[in-house]
Amino acid sequence: MNTLAKASALRLKKTRQGREHDMLDAVLKLVPDAVISVDFAGHIKTFNPGAERIFGRSSASVQGAPVSLLMPERFRSDHQVAMQRFARPDGQARMMGLRRIKGLRADGQEIELEGLISHVKLPQGARLLVTLHDVTVRAQAEVQLQHSRAQLAELTRKLMTQERVLVKRLAQVLHDQLGQTLAAIRMCHETMVELQTAQTPPDWQHLQERMGTLIGQAIAQVRQVLQDLRPPLLEEQGLSVALDNELRNRALGAPRIDISINVPPKLELMRWPAEVEYAAFMVVREAVENALRHSGASAIAVDLSGNALSLHLSVIDNGVGLPEGVGLGVGHLGILGMRERAQAVGASVSYGRGQEPGTRVAFHWQCAS
Repeated sequence: MNTLAKASALRLKKTRQGREHDMLDAVLKLVPDAVISVDFAGHIKTFNPGAERIFGRSSASVQGAPVSLLMPERFRSDHQVAMQRFARPDGQARMMGLRRIKGLRADGQEIELEGLISHVKLPQGARLLVTLHDVTVRAQAEVQLQHSRAQLAELTRKLMTQERVLVKRLAQVLHDQLGQTLAAIRMCHETMVELQTAQTPPDWQHLQERMGTLIGQAIAQVRQVLQDLRPPLLEEQGLSVALDNELRNRALGAPRIDISINVPPKLELMRWPAEVEYAAFMVVREAVENALRHSGASAIAVDLSGNALSLHLSVIDNGVGLPEGVGLGVGHLGILGMRERAQAVGASVSYGRGQEPGTRVAFHWQCAS
């Protein structure tokens, strides 16, 4: 190639590079995120307008400065080590995945950033290109959300404690007072029936029979309320026995539905913290009730597993399954209640479609210590 051709090719190359540089410069000005190029020694070479806005610094003021200037002092050594490891030249482009880091504005305010680091080849040479997105507002919202969840969990714990105390007192009143009163009324009624003679008018005898029926119904209703309020056997014999008794009673009211419970022999007498057992029992009761009312299932199975430090319960039915996209909004307060009960004792509740398709509700608790 002659000298003229070489000069022409060189001018064309410079023109192309100039256009590419202008285009890159235009893109960097339009990008709202911070885009910073750094040499392998950690010095800032490019600082776009997005970076100026996020860090409150001008491009001129940071040219050649160490990139650690943009980080709080307590994090600088860690970031420098990470950058050095990433900057080892190996001839291949690499990228460090999205990560959350702390940034420092010129006014001393700390900000939350999400960033990517990658190797790039620029006309000026190889560089580390750092792109940063300001997520301070989102991070603050996340902290507030976590705080609100913690407050809600604490409130739920207190409400559950009050619920247990109130239920226990109400059960005692129903059993010790109203129950005894009904028992006394039944004894008086039976005595009146025994005192009847052949001369007792038929209308009177019919009224006595009717009264006996009503007294029996009232006693049965009080017993059912006691059963609903205070899980039978839960305090005395534990979760496994209480659930078995609960499901047997449910099966009596739904004879066409196969309701079963599977408990490994080693867990039949296992005890967990009282508040965990109570929450687990109430979650299973709610899940079974939902299945009986809404699933159209022919079979409902409860499986219990775990050990002294963990508890896992699942309620599975073979009904119609949950609608697509079911959430925790209006119309699904039962699900919301189950999750709040679980979270209050450090447990979790998950729910979803089964295999037939059916519905599966799972309660899981793990000892934190």
